[in-house]
Amino acid sequence: MNLESDGAASESIFDLDYASWKIRLTLVVAGFLFYLGVFVVCHQLSSSLNATYRSLVAKEKVFWNLAATRAVFGVQSTAAGLWALLADPVLHTDKGLNQQNWCWFNVATATGFFFFENVAVHLSNWCFQTFDLFLVVHHLFAFLGFLGSVINLKAGHYLAMTTLLLEMSTPFTCISWMLLKAGWSESLVWKLNQWLMIHMFHCRMILTYHMWWVCFWHWDSLINSLYLPHFALFLLGLALLTLILNPYWTHKKTQQFLNPVDWNFAQSEAKSSRPERTNGQVPQKKKH
Repeated sequence: MNLESDGAASESIFDLDYASWKIRLTLVVAGFLFYLGVFVVCHQLSSSLNATYRSLVAKEKVFWNLAATRAVFGVQSTAAGLWALLADPVLHTDKGLNQQNWCWFNVATATGFFFFENVAVHLSNWCFQTFDLFLVVHHLFAFLGFLGSVINLKAGHYLAMTTLLLEMSTPFTCISWMLLKAGWSESLVWKLNQWLMIHMFHCRMILTYHMWWVCFWHWDSLINSLYLPHFALFLLGLALLTLILNPYWTHKKTQQFLNPVDWNFAQSEAKSSRPERTNGQVPQKKKH
């Protein structure tokens, strides 16, 4: 097990005793509280500064704040994932076993984020009587997978960091939905963001193929270092992403580019008695 940072200064925020349960648990709780704080701050700022936000119904406001929180986590995850994928020499020496202190920090705080996500999604589903099976499965697998990495001191970090890189699409998803609700779906900004988002989803698909390649070439190391239920959960989650979730989300985002509607709430809005929304806005009735 390699718990040493690669030449980082002793004062670094990453230079902690990650073999300690207390340190790891503290970072998990810190991750949960930080992203809960992002959610609350987004609500406060949007309520004060954004007219579009104030016009939304309650469940759309929750989705707005969750989208912003996921975007912030997406920035953290993309930075960590790209560094692991392209730059970190220690992780590349052995993609199955090697660890880094900065990875421990990201694994623990990401576990806190995914715990927050599960709490938020289930509370939202309970309050608003909704249920998105794909989203629930995605966040459950993410939380359990990173929880396994926090618990197991022998688990390598390369696959965990490349899993975080799958969050590269979330900032673009956030921007897309917010602009759509503001009625900007015909703007060049929205279309450019949508194009970049679709590109990120294609990159996610390519990244999952790379992760399968890493699993194939480091199979023995992964078998010996991971608990069997954890490894089986990872492989099942990766298979779901590769075969179902990524293709489905890529299709939906491409479809949305061609037909800009808010498909997150399309069914509930169709069933409600409120007027139909166009590009996220309620159209004005014509005066006769």
